[in-house]
Amino acid sequence: MGRFYHGSIEGKFWFGIQSSDDISNLVTITHVQQYSWKSCNCCAEINMDNFSEDMYCNDCYESKEEHEASVIEEEGENDDDCLYYEEQSISYHLDKDTHYDELKQNMDILRSKIDTKVIDEFDKIEQNDKILDAFTGVFDNSLKKLNEIQKEKDENKEYIALVARYTLGYQLEYCLRTTEDDCYVYCEC
Repeated sequence: MGRFYHGSIEGKFWFGIQSSDDISNLVTITHVQQYSWKSCNCCAEINMDNFSEDMYCNDCYESKEEHEASVIEEEGENDDDCLYYEEQSISYHLDKDTHYDELKQNMDILRSKIDTKVIDEFDKIEQNDKILDAFTGVFDNSLKKLNEIQKEKDENKEYIALVARYTLGYQLEYCLRTTEDDCYVYCEC
């Protein structure tokens, strides 16, 4: 069980500790709600500021009426006349020019609140693309150190959330610093 994030970086949100919109705690950004088209399940780029009743999946259907007929055939009567549904995911698009400096500042603040023994383990991480994928084990030593300290000090949930956020921020910082100035992240809710 758990919620994952993927895209430019990969990982899993810390269960019971970290929310799916934790990136918003690292930089000033608003997530984008994800939608899919009914019946074909293609990604629906719905912008509520620019919404039109005539919208349908024009990749799969020649007309709105054809899309509606497909939904009715698959699901029965389409009571709400809506051809899309809200996904259980959100996305973020960070760019280096807008977000990097703020991210670095907030990472420095987090760094000052986290035990130096944990930070020392982060500092030992080899700077390579394994950072982009938390499943490579690149953060294992910092987590082991956190667990040791947690047993000693009986750290609370809020403190652990700071380390979870720092880990996510560490990935974002590496992504923005080393890739093509953009970082896309899709987060399960």
